[in-house]
Amino acid sequence: MNATPPLRTPASRALATVAAALVGMRYSFGPGITLPLIAAVLLLPVWWPALRTFRWARSLMTLGALAVISGAVLSLAFADGRTVDQSLLARESLTLLSMLCGIGLLIWARTQLGTSQLVVAFAIGALVNVAITGGNTTNLWKFSLSFPVAFLALALAMRRSRWGELVVLAVVAVVSVVADSRSFSSFAVIAAALVLLQLMPLREFRSRPWLTLGGLALLGVTLFLVIQTLLVEGVLGSAAQQRTQAQLDASGSLITGGRPELGAATALLGAQPLGYGSGTLPNAMDVIIAKNGMEALHYDPDNGYVDRYLFGGHFEVHSVLGDLWIRFGLPGALFALLLLAVAVHAAAVRVSLRRASALVALLLALGTWDMFFSPLLTSYNTLALLLACALLSNSERARLPRSRTVSPSLSRIPSPRR
Repeated sequence: MNATPPLRTPASRALATVAAALVGMRYSFGPGITLPLIAAVLLLPVWWPALRTFRWARSLMTLGALAVISGAVLSLAFADGRTVDQSLLARESLTLLSMLCGIGLLIWARTQLGTSQLVVAFAIGALVNVAITGGNTTNLWKFSLSFPVAFLALALAMRRSRWGELVVLAVVAVVSVVADSRSFSSFAVIAAALVLLQLMPLREFRSRPWLTLGGLALLGVTLFLVIQTLLVEGVLGSAAQQRTQAQLDASGSLITGGRPELGAATALLGAQPLGYGSGTLPNAMDVIIAKNGMEALHYDPDNGYVDRYLFGGHFEVHSVLGDLWIRFGLPGALFALLLLAVAVHAAAVRVSLRRASALVALLLALGTWDMFFSPLLTSYNTLALLLACALLSNSERARLPRSRTVSPSLSRIPSPRR
């Protein structure tokens, strides 16, 4: 039986707007205590019932809560002689809880606002956060403004046309290239390709998400190789060309050359597959194992970045999956993989039906990258946004075509706003 959709009132819509903006802000008052966490605790009776209208939502929340417990148990009972920092345990546990609370708040906010208004509120919150903190002045566009500006522009373009979305993606890609943000320009290109795929005038188009997943994977690999070629040839600028070539020369791969932390994560998890714990501090042997993994990728790990940022009083491997696995054990890894699988499958269903907005396409590319190559702390709110925007509600699933053919007429393509 389908759950009754949450009622919409002016008060609930205003509250949902504020909640979405707070998730976008990700502002912290202390070690792990964030605005989304506080808001979610106060609004728990409001947003928790809304999760019933989305398959896998409550399962993900339950698995995430088990991961929090697992991280504490690993540190308190299985530290194996390593030092356990209680304040670190609390901070890491609260960070994962903030991610869970962000997911819950955004899913509920979507039932009140729709996808477009939800993302507008989220993006405005993120921009307010940049104004409060001043952003990262090293490269303001790359590290602070690119995500909220792109999200805001695409959310507004959703209300108009596919071609408007493509124009926004083109502008974002060009600005990112000029601002030396290779990865985000690549995400914009991949999102544009997914939008164009849905505009292809095919005679038949069925709901075949698993087939679509294979096509998306092939498209992603193809675009990656094309972008890598453009970078090496200097089409996207001499600075990007030099850095790309240096990474290729170092390890033979643009990914491993640009993300040597992958070697550290692989080595650490190979040594202890069950994880280390959310409050466990790395010992000297852990650091040696991690550095050996990075050296295997032809990276010199004897520097302050590795000693202070990656393993200075905590485990950080610059990967959401790696961070969750190391800190929270196998439940943390399963939570990360299930979140990505649910989001990717839901997005694939939307693409196969030509209902995936450019915003969902961009979030899909960004979220997939972040899951493997970005730290948890800076990625959890955009991953929550991906899940909230991509998930199919029970009512949407009930309307999915089974065996009948979906008309390819562009005039009948449903709006991607919902």
